[in-house]
Amino acid sequence: MRFMNWLGIGVIATLFACAAKTDTDHAGKPQDKPEEKSVWKIEDGKFYRDGEWVFLKIAKPLRNFADDNAVQQLIGDLDRLKAKHYNVIEINCYWHHFDHDGDGVPDVSLEPLNRLIKTIYAKGMMPCLSVETYAVGGGQMPAGFWDRFPDADAINDQGKTVTDTEYGFGSRVVSIFHDGYRGAARTFIKKLAAGVDHEKILYFETTVEPQYMGTINLCYSEHAKNAYEGWLTENGITDVAAKMPTTFPTPQSFINNAYWNKFRAQFLAEWVNGDAAAFREIAGADAYIAVDYLDADEDTMVKRNGNPEEFLAHLDAPNIIQVNWSWFFPTNSPNQKAYDRVKHAKDTYNRDWAITEHMTFNGSDFNHFSDEELRQILGNTLNQGTRFGWEFVSIDNATNGSFSLYNDDWSPKRVMGIVDLHWDEWLVRIREMEAQ
Repeated sequence: MRFMNWLGIGVIATLFACAAKTDTDHAGKPQDKPEEKSVWKIEDGKFYRDGEWVFLKIAKPLRNFADDNAVQQLIGDLDRLKAKHYNVIEINCYWHHFDHDGDGVPDVSLEPLNRLIKTIYAKGMMPCLSVETYAVGGGQMPAGFWDRFPDADAINDQGKTVTDTEYGFGSRVVSIFHDGYRGAARTFIKKLAAGVDHEKILYFETTVEPQYMGTINLCYSEHAKNAYEGWLTENGITDVAAKMPTTFPTPQSFINNAYWNKFRAQFLAEWVNGDAAAFREIAGADAYIAVDYLDADEDTMVKRNGNPEEFLAHLDAPNIIQVNWSWFFPTNSPNQKAYDRVKHAKDTYNRDWAITEHMTFNGSDFNHFSDEELRQILGNTLNQGTRFGWEFVSIDNATNGSFSLYNDDWSPKRVMGIVDLHWDEWLVRIREMEAQ
């Protein structure tokens, strides 16, 4: 349970009153001041303020938060975002923006980031802090990291180093089995959290969509082999077929080996749990942690995490699980297998998880859906039990921006209009569904 100041926009008895919470005549002026201490609490899949359930509208702007100009521009837009009923601003910090030599210690001032956090908080919205410390899906290592750890590459089943060809960024992929990588990344997490007013953070999020890769078999480095051999010994496994081959290419029989993939799943979960522990070392044992769970085409899941059920079974650090994909794009239908796996783990291991979504909408993946289909996608999240909130990426005003949800004048693009132009109606529907 955490004590915070808060004047956010909530789901209250008279839901339509939410629209009147922001005085748009004073947009751009930091007129909103917290007046009293409130209790922030996540319980039973919901967020509560002073015992009252608040459905969160989470804005995730993708910017360089080490850059003072980018930070100040966002500060100038905060009142506009509040007028659009965003009550959470999630700040996603890319490791390479802050730390250039890869030792985990920021090389730039954290003052702009801390100023942003304090301003969000002072305006009655809640800041969240996430990191990108991996090199798949948009992140990358600091330039100096590879000088410091030249042997930290992920190795595929052919014995070759790899780049992020799946998502098209081409970044050099790091092995999560490398001790130096995990140590440096966790140093960055701790330095970042310690360098800002972390008491004002609602929750912290580990690196985006933790996985190996969905199109490449990873990782067969010496670091992976050493970790795996230790795991075999620890678990008393002597099956000859479970031993990692010493030459490349790696045979398919081992790539599919149940022990190997059980190990990969457990190690992936331990990686995430360790990053969560780094946040909590600074922010306290009760700090809330959010983690993405990526569940895509089933024929990619072994590559992505070894065994999804095993991964979720060992994922014991999070308070919030963010499902991705929430909608199964190939069949244009709910991604039921993803939710079923998360709910099974939640029930089996008695986890008090708030189950929600990663990128409920973004500016790229949803453009080809009709308005009615977009409403179905949002409705599916509610039908699956989402009562925590929705996350929208990227909250930027760029008509020509491929990932932005707003035009230059901050009018919503068509996808975001399904939310913004009907926000009060969605709140009514959410409250009515909960009452059923």
